[in-house]
Amino acid sequence: MYIVLNGLAGFMTMGQGVSVDELSAQAGAGHWAIYTNNPVLRPGAKGEWDAGALGTMNVLKVGNVFHMYYEAWGVRSSKANNWSDFTSLQIGHAISTDGINWTKDPANPVLPKGTGTDWDCDGTWDPFVLYENGVFKMWYGGGQKTCDWGYAVSTNGVHFVKKGQISHIGQVEDDYVVHDPVSGHYFMYYRDRVHAPYGLPYCAESTNETNFNFDKAQMIQMVGLPDKSCYKFPRVFHEDGKWFMYFCKYAGPNCKNCWTGYATSQDRLHWQVQNPMLFFGHDVYVVKMADDLHFLYYGRPGYYDQKDCDIRMAVFKGKLAEAR
Repeated sequence: MYIVLNGLAGFMTMGQGVSVDELSAQAGAGHWAIYTNNPVLRPGAKGEWDAGALGTMNVLKVGNVFHMYYEAWGVRSSKANNWSDFTSLQIGHAISTDGINWTKDPANPVLPKGTGTDWDCDGTWDPFVLYENGVFKMWYGGGQKTCDWGYAVSTNGVHFVKKGQISHIGQVEDDYVVHDPVSGHYFMYYRDRVHAPYGLPYCAESTNETNFNFDKAQMIQMVGLPDKSCYKFPRVFHEDGKWFMYFCKYAGPNCKNCWTGYATSQDRLHWQVQNPMLFFGHDVYVVKMADDLHFLYYGRPGYYDQKDCDIRMAVFKGKLAEAR
C-alpha cells in the first residue's frame, strides 16, 4: 500500500501481526507484557547499511503516522573488537500507522555520518526527535574522537539538514530532550562517560534547541539507588501531573542482566525511585497510546552494542503510576 501523510511518502506494510485492540486485550494490568510477535524491527539483510545491529530508538506520532528513529550498524570494520564500531553507525527511520507494524524508510539512512573533516564523519547515533511547529527536531551523537552532540531539522521527517555540533565536552551518550511547557526551556538528559563506570545522568538547560549550558549541567539526584553503580538511558516525560524517568542499571558487557527501573519527580532533578527492577530490558522508550495503554520499545536483552540486536516491544494497560 502506498500512502502520503504529512508530506512523507513511503511504502507501508499493513495487516501484519495483531491490532492495537488485540494487543490491549492481551496486556496484563499493572505490569509490562512482552509482545508475542517480537521483534518489531530487525537488522537489514547482508550488505545493507543496517545489517549488523539496531540500537537506541525513539518514537513519536505526527498526525496519523508513527515515526521511529534508530541507530544502526552496518558491516563491522576489521579493526573493531565489538559491534560498537562508530565508523559504521548511522541513523535510520521507520514508519507505522499503529505503532506495531513498521516499515523502514527507503531513504535510509536519514541522518548519515558526515564526510571529509566533518565533526561527525565517523558516525551518527543516539537519535532523539521532537516534532514542534511543523519541524522534526533531532538531537544526536557524533564523532568517534569527540563523542559530542549535534542538531538537525527536517520538515518531512526524512530529509534532515544538519545544524552543527552543539556541545564540546566529549564522551557523552544517551541524550533525551524535554521541552518544558511551563518555563519554555529545553532540558537535555545525558550520561557523561568521564565518570564511568559509575554515575547518574546529567541534565543541561537551554532557552532554545541548541544553546545548552553544559558547564552548569547538574547530575540528577536519585533517592533509593546504590551510589557505586552505572545508570544509563534516562527517559524523562510528564504524565498525570508527575515527572517520570525510566532508567537502566547497566551491567556490562552487553547488558546481559540489565533491568529498567523508574522514578518520579516534581522538579525534574530530584527523583524518588519507585521500582528499580520494573522491566527486564534496556534502552527503553515509552509511548502513550491512550489514557490506559502504553507501548514500550526496547533493545534485545543481552545484545546491547552487539551483532543482531533488534528492537522489541512490550505493552502496559493502566496508568504508569500503577506499574509495579
